[in-house]
Amino acid sequence: IMSIKLEIITSEKNVFSGDVDYVGVKSADGELGILPKHVPLITELVEGKVTWRLNSKNEEVNISGGFLEVVNNTVTILADRIN
Repeated sequence: IMSIKLEIITSEKNVFSGDVDYVGVKSADGELGILPKHVPLITELVEGKVTWRLNSKNEEVNISGGFLEVVNNTVTILADRIN
């Protein structure tokens, strides 16, 4: 099964790190879903939920905003704050 690495980081701590099947975020341009082998991307995130799925189990965290980078099958989210 294909997966993509997800890292969610704030200035205080590493919130989540692991392999997932899907990442959903709210960007400045609207809702964004990221699957394995996504093209490289950098986007600004707005306040809202970051969701991820692993083996049909969904998890989520609320962020106040930040940035998302996709490169080499890794999603890095630099969150301003976890709400």
